Amino acid sequence: MHKVFAFLLCSVLLTSLSHSQSIILTNWSTLSSLQTVRDVSLDSKGNLWAATSGGVFRYEPTSRRVTEYRNINALQSLDTRTVYGTPEGKVYVGGGDGALDIVNEDSTWTNITDIVRANEYPKRGINDMTSRGDTLFIATDFGVVTLGISNELFIETIDRIGSFQEKTRISGVVIFRDSIWVATDAGVAVAPLAVATLRLPSEWYVINTIGDKVNPLVGFIHTDGTTLAIAEGSSAYTWNGKTFDRLFEAPSAINGLSIANSTVYASTSAGVVTASEQLQIPFTGPLTGHASITQNENIVIIGFVKYKAIQTWDGAELLPISINSPISSQFARIDVDINGGVWVATDVDPPRTGLGVSYFNGTTWTNYTSANTPELKTDACYRVSALSNGNIYIGTWGGGALKFKLTDSIPEIMRLDNNNSALQGIAIDPKYVLSADVVLDRKGVEWMVNEQSANQLLIGINTDGSSVGYFNCADPGNTAYRTIAVDEAGNKWVGSYLSNGVTVFNEKDSSTSSDDICNSVQTSNSQIPDNAISALRTDRTGALWIGTPKGVAVVSSPWAVTNTTIPFLRRVAALGSAIVNDIYVDALNYKWVATTGGVYVLNEDGTEVLASITRSNAPLLDDNVKSVAVDVNTGIAYFGTSFGCSVAQSSSIRPLATYALSFSPQPFTPQADGELIMDGLAENSDVRILTVGGFMVSAMQTRGRQALWDGRDIHGNYVPPGVYLVVVKSATTGESSLGKVMVK
Repeated sequence: MHKVFAFLLCSVLLTSLSHSQSIILTNWSTLSSLQTVRDVSLDSKGNLWAATSGGVFRYEPTSRRVTEYRNINALQSLDTRTVYGTPEGKVYVGGGDGALDIVNEDSTWTNITDIVRANEYPKRGINDMTSRGDTLFIATDFGVVTLGISNELFIETIDRIGSFQEKTRISGVVIFRDSIWVATDAGVAVAPLAVATLRLPSEWYVINTIGDKVNPLVGFIHTDGTTLAIAEGSSAYTWNGKTFDRLFEAPSAINGLSIANSTVYASTSAGVVTASEQLQIPFTGPLTGHASITQNENIVIIGFVKYKAIQTWDGAELLPISINSPISSQFARIDVDINGGVWVATDVDPPRTGLGVSYFNGTTWTNYTSANTPELKTDACYRVSALSNGNIYIGTWGGGALKFKLTDSIPEIMRLDNNNSALQGIAIDPKYVLSADVVLDRKGVEWMVNEQSANQLLIGINTDGSSVGYFNCADPGNTAYRTIAVDEAGNKWVGSYLSNGVTVFNEKDSSTSSDDICNSVQTSNSQIPDNAISALRTDRTGALWIGTPKGVAVVSSPWAVTNTTIPFLRRVAALGSAIVNDIYVDALNYKWVATTGGVYVLNEDGTEVLASITRSNAPLLDDNVKSVAVDVNTGIAYFGTSFGCSVAQSSSIRPLATYALSFSPQPFTPQADGELIMDGLAENSDVRILTVGGFMVSAMQTRGRQALWDGRDIHGNYVPPGVYLVVVKSATTGESSLGKVMVK
């Protein structure tokens, strides 16, 4: 059984009982990296398809056009391992979780879920595919599966091959001389196609000694119909009719194998080699694999360049295929700048696997790495803070902070470390500087957490660029802090991720310490859910929100803290003991709380959950959302995960200063359209829907730029067709406006 898979419902309405506090999420999309290519194949029209760690792209050589495919209305999984085009005009995509996706020439997708749902196999990834006649042969982590191409129904599963252990991983599959050949983790096996079933182990002949290796891990197998070749370790072999002969030894481990015009090509991280030479192809980075094709009697080598997608070489010209995507799908931390640009930190600790920082202006991605940005001394970028003064700070692990200042053209970039600022390194290495979150206070001073420094907690960066360091007044020996918030009184609330609670600091008059505020908030002296702090945010009323692995707490009057007293702290019962990763305050003062179980949107005081966003009700990539951000001007919401970023248009948009009413759809058919979106509202609007005769049929209140109407009257009945008046008035400004809606 399989299903046609598409998000036909691209609009998700997430509401509470209060109609005026609805959260609408529409126009879902996905941001992920297409830079790590794992396999390529040609379709029947000569277009090149590439399977990557973050989805699939198609490259049309004649127009050089690139089309990207991700999980919305296309793939089941972004983690694609292999791609295979057939003469019938179909392209098959195999995923790391067993997802099999088929795209036809008319660009319609079919998603087959049988392998994904085969829970009897712990590992179900698809590694390779080939076909003969109407049968597709699929190499998986547990054996070979066959599928009928015309009817898209599975034929059989071969999970016991010869004398190999049951459920042996198959890394490659080819058809050679009317037989099926498979490469495995313990050698090679072959069986004739002209048998009733391939499920019988006795039908398979096992070759488990290759060269001087017994039960070798064969990573690749390939044929052009005349030559059959395999790769094991750094050795390439060809079949002589009885056994495999070593053809050549590559300089290092082989990561790709191909055959063109009877020549066997193998790739290593250093380039492409044959039996006679190391090809002098000027790829612009190390290779993670390759493929070779013949075009117009020329051999074209396609290099999978690490973090740079693919580059083709026709013997004379190197052609990079430009892919507009982030360098990594690890959206560890995200923030939105004052222009709506999205900044992504790619590193999670542990391990130190970051790939720098990526910036998206809504159209184009720019990736900053230590290789292309001299100011960036490490790719372990793990924090990002976009401030209201236009500065963006990237916190790195050991390389200080990278400061971006937005300009009309290229951003100004500056590195802050122990040489040009008050930042300190760790105790055993003064040059190894960690910088975490940054906030801006009312005086224009930027406050940066100096994580794990030798003896200080944070630094203050003045408007003239000078900076001053401050030690942890509550616990001088403790610097394991990462997140920070500043309240209306200038108190700095700094959270520890190593269960030391929150330190509160205010330098007051910097010329003397006698009036400083210094205190500590912990489970021993407050109702804070846990001493490990994952998020700190002040909202639009000045309240402080605290995220922990055991839920959320809020301090309504943080400015009331003193050296001896702590303001009342209230636990947010609506979230229970959720494991919190991040908190973001939107334009309507709603709280978007990212947790290991999805994202929860709270109303202004946190007493009500307005929305619960999970994979069960939205095309979210993962329920473990690492970071969340919402553009206050557009309402676009970003949900960062370890697999990419899910993006949706939300209804949480900053209200306008004056009314500019518009309605969508217009005309409005309630039973077909579901909701009428009334846009262009001023702050705190009373909305009344009237008949042309002045009779009120519905009323609501909204804080933001949009309100919804489901086409029903106050009794819950759909209103009859006709023209209706929408009368709005702002409780904040007193302004009013009038619009008309046609109901069909």
